[in-house]
Amino acid sequence: MTDTVKLSQPLKTHDGMVTELKLKPPKARLVVKYGDPFSIRPVKNAKGESESFEYVYDNASMMQFAADMTGVDDIILGDLTVSDFMKLRGAITNVIMGLVPDKAPLDQPGE
Repeated sequence: MTDTVKLSQPLKTHDGMVTELKLKPPKARLVVKYGDPFSIRPVKNAKGESESFEYVYDNASMMQFAADMTGVDDIILGDLTVSDFMKLRGAITNVIMGLVPDKAPLDQPGE
């Protein structure tokens, strides 16, 4: 299983210019080494009832997941545009949460 993230701007890598990043499934060692790349927090309405949830990201951990899952060094990934990083982060979240489809974030804007 691989997901592909199309970039809005090419990324210069050691292997040349890249216009998309392919994601391979992450391994458990990443969580052990870098911690959870995100957590899920309930969002309450005015009555104090949980009506939805939001993702709280650890971007440093997420960058390590991105490097491992794409095979592109984190220093190079640091040159992504913010919108491309957000798109990549959403795709990684979807891959991780793939076992719980009703908890996966909605498609990212621009996809």
